[in-house]
Amino acid sequence: MKAVIMAGGKGTRLRPLTCNLPKPMVPILEKPVMEYTIELLKKYGITEIAVTVQYLPEHIKQYFGDGSRFGVDLHYFEETSPLGTAGSIKNAESFLDERFIVISGDALTDFDLQTGIDFHQEKEALVTIFMKQVENPLEYGVIMTDKDQRIIRFFEKPSWNEVFSDTVNTGIYVLEPEVFNYLTTGVPTDFSKDLFPLLMKEQKPLYGYPAEGYWSDIGSLSQYRKSHEDFLDGQINLPLPGKEVLPGLRIGENVVIEHHASIKTPAYIGSGTTVRQNAKIYPYTVIGSHSIISSNASLKRSILWNDVYVGANTELRGSTIANGTFIDEGTSMYEHSVIGNQVQIGKKVIVKPEVKVWPKKEIIDNSTIHTSLIWGKRISRSIFTNRSIRGIANIEITPDFAARVASAYGACLMQGKKLGIASDNHPFSQLILQSFEQGLHSSGIHTVHLSPTLSPVLRYSVEQEEWAGGVFIRFGNFQNHQHAVIEFYDEEGYPVSTDFERKIENAFWQEDYRRSPYDRIGKRESVYGKNEDYEKAIFKRINQSNIQACEFRIVTNIASKSRESAVSRVLEHLKCQIVSIPMNTTAAQMHGVLDVTDAHIGVWIDETGENLKLLTEEGEWLSDDQMLSLYVLLSLGELKFDEYAIPVYGSSELDHLADSLRGKLVRTKADARSIMKIGGTVLNVQYDAILALTSILNMMANQQKPLSQLVKMLPNIQLICEQVECPSRVKGRVMRRLMEETRDQMTDLVDGIKVYHPNGGWTLILPDIVDPTFTVYSQAPDIEFARRTSESFIHKIKTFQQM
Repeated sequence: MKAVIMAGGKGTRLRPLTCNLPKPMVPILEKPVMEYTIELLKKYGITEIAVTVQYLPEHIKQYFGDGSRFGVDLHYFEETSPLGTAGSIKNAESFLDERFIVISGDALTDFDLQTGIDFHQEKEALVTIFMKQVENPLEYGVIMTDKDQRIIRFFEKPSWNEVFSDTVNTGIYVLEPEVFNYLTTGVPTDFSKDLFPLLMKEQKPLYGYPAEGYWSDIGSLSQYRKSHEDFLDGQINLPLPGKEVLPGLRIGENVVIEHHASIKTPAYIGSGTTVRQNAKIYPYTVIGSHSIISSNASLKRSILWNDVYVGANTELRGSTIANGTFIDEGTSMYEHSVIGNQVQIGKKVIVKPEVKVWPKKEIIDNSTIHTSLIWGKRISRSIFTNRSIRGIANIEITPDFAARVASAYGACLMQGKKLGIASDNHPFSQLILQSFEQGLHSSGIHTVHLSPTLSPVLRYSVEQEEWAGGVFIRFGNFQNHQHAVIEFYDEEGYPVSTDFERKIENAFWQEDYRRSPYDRIGKRESVYGKNEDYEKAIFKRINQSNIQACEFRIVTNIASKSRESAVSRVLEHLKCQIVSIPMNTTAAQMHGVLDVTDAHIGVWIDETGENLKLLTEEGEWLSDDQMLSLYVLLSLGELKFDEYAIPVYGSSELDHLADSLRGKLVRTKADARSIMKIGGTVLNVQYDAILALTSILNMMANQQKPLSQLVKMLPNIQLICEQVECPSRVKGRVMRRLMEETRDQMTDLVDGIKVYHPNGGWTLILPDIVDPTFTVYSQAPDIEFARRTSESFIHKIKTFQQM
């Protein structure tokens, strides 16, 4: 049997370690990670191996040669341009004339390959994917199989609300040569995004093998460090280099450990390395070959490659140091700092946590390095939260941070494109917008400035213009902190997709910014009248004279001053009498104002300007279910839409309402992008409070009914909605167990897991995209049955967390 090692990875998330080294050559305990892959294949008698290379291929070829030194026969297939994971295999088709196994050259595993190959043969599969359960499945392809292990669902890099399991694709496959019939030579093709979905569509035998053992994708600096710790802890069943001279201490040949040097295990010291007297080596430290650790140096949980010099009285705390770096005496380096190869670090330098230094830099004596040398430091979490980037004003969201995000965003767009940008009227929003605009200009992106305005105005303007997208920045209160929020929209005005969010994040984390030539930087253009264009679009949807004739009295409580002025301008045009109350007014106080002023309606709009709450003239607040029902009544009844999109958790009673209005409901993911796209326009009442308010006033005026009478036309919805906490690290496991529990029931996986009850109704388990929680919705003809079912699933979620 033959094998393919995919070794074309750049390892951009491992920079600066991979600035001039391909990812498969990154060392773990001195040996390139790809060497462990070759040893594993050889262990199972697989010695005829194709190696696909693309990034810095000479490093791989020079080290491994023809493979004879390792007891295998290597054949190299080089891509002149990236062909994707499956496309690179097609490049080696002439060599792969029999069943073969594909394995990544940058993954560390001790899987029993033979058992997986036997499984493949037994199932008579065309493709078998080695699967593994992981804590965080977001960066992998999530897999669901039936009882026979045939793959029935596959989703590449999901968000939490799309996760249906913690079982993922490890990138190890057994394939029959027939797969080449589905690939075209020279055409970039990916296994997960292209080939596997095609095979599933054609119902080809695609199976998942639940592999046992260790597997780690060395895809990030944190995972790189973790793999070393796992090796030292004995969690990986692979041959360790060096000789164990004490329990937990392995060393290479010709290691010198001087008197009074202290070494605490587990630890590894490479060949030819010297540890001077009184040096202290603490657990989980790895030192490569031919390095020198000087007297009184102290190393904790650090990884040093080869030929590293550590000066006297130096402290390394959780650092990773590449080949040939010189660290002079008295220097201190802190957690998760990463130094590229051949860096010269002077005396008494302080390198702060998370700082990265690119290769061949020089740091002078007595320097304190707060940020990475090159573009800036990488943050360790996802920068996107619920379709935006948000953070504490001038603490987390700062002008320099905004400029870096803008540079990352600009790098994801074609140079010379034009973006609409805007902010609210808060001075800090405008400050951040200025920095963001400069970052875009530096990457060669032109901007059209609309500020100050509202996000719906920007969305509508992008929809109408031929721009590449839009960015809106606003200021507001969130969890008792003053936050700045950066929102991104695509060329149609919709919130950008999660895939595009990842592109921006990857560019940001990899510090992969584009700097345009000085004569091709972006330029700014200011436009006026977009607020009026947006308002005209709203007025076209309503009967203005009918509303004006009603002279509605409206009590308004609006969380944003810029939004308040926009609402006032629209309502004054419609000849409404406005009673504006402070934003900190309680619901009870607002009811009192409504009663005293004999107003027709009370209006509360949140700081985003998207969410609208209404108070009837009788003093009743409409619930979220009633607001959604009102939007269905408005859209299918008043506006005569043929269909209307609602979130997947929308009550079944809304279908009856839609039927009575001769319309159709389309259930989709509970996010703005999905709902807007089905509606075909960014003008959507679920995400635009001004549009929603004017449309409801229009319905009241046309039907000559107060809001309380319209509410009586709505269905009586009894929907249980409860939240349960769940740590993010076990969300995938919980979803997998829930899928297994409901395998024989009718389910819907549009968003979360929606389980239909045999006697009518359903329960929806929806993991939050950001927070460590699940929301459980349940509806049934018998509300007590719905409550019991909800409690049952909540109990399961809590139980599965502990398993």
